[in-house]
Amino acid sequence: MSQQENKCPVMAVKVRLEKFYNDDSKDGMCSKCHPCKLGMYDAIKIFETIQSGKGADKHIAQLKRIAVDVKDGGMCKKGKDHADILAAFLKDHEADLARHIAGVCTSHECKYLVRYEINRDLCTMCDKCAAVCKDFAIEGQKLVQGKTGFTPFRIRQKRCTHCGECIKVCPENAISINEVITVADAEPEKPVRHVVGTCPV
Repeated sequence: MSQQENKCPVMAVKVRLEKFYNDDSKDGMCSKCHPCKLGMYDAIKIFETIQSGKGADKHIAQLKRIAVDVKDGGMCKKGKDHADILAAFLKDHEADLARHIAGVCTSHECKYLVRYEINRDLCTMCDKCAAVCKDFAIEGQKLVQGKTGFTPFRIRQKRCTHCGECIKVCPENAISINEVITVADAEPEKPVRHVVGTCPV
C-alpha cells in the first residue's frame, strides 16, 4: 500500500519515515549522523509496536523526544525536515495516536488492531470467500440444499492478512471489519452455575 493510499495517519507517517530511512538514493537518509539514523529507526520501531497492539503512553513521550533530538542533532536538511514531519504528526494527530495506543484504528488499516469477521446470520455458506482466500484463513463447509450438519464459515485471525478479497466477493455483505476489543475492555466472563443434585440418604 502506497503512502497516498494510507488513510490511517499513524500508518502514513510510519511509511514516510521508512521510505526515508531505507531509500539509498540522494533523497534518502545519508546515515552520516547518529541522531538522525538512530532516531528515525527508533521512531519506526515505536510505531510498529503501537500498531501491533502493544502501545503505551510512554511511547508518545519517546516520539516527542526523538523529534527534538533529530531536529537539534541532525546535520542535514533532510533529517531535520523529517524531524519536523514527526513533530507535526504528533501535534496534529495526537488523538489518533492515543486511540491506537488504546487499541483502536478507526481507518481499519493497522492489521493487529482490527478483525475480519463473518456474520453467521447473513452468511449463506456459498464458499465464495474461502475460494478467493490465498492465505487459507477461511474455513467452513459449503451448504448443500436439503442437507444439514455443515460447519459454519469463520475467519482464522492468525492467518488472515486483511487483503479484503473476501469482502469483494461476498454476495450477502456478511463480512465486516471490526475493531479489536482489548482484554481490559471486554466484559468479564460470567461463571456458569450448575445445579448439583445431592443424595437425600
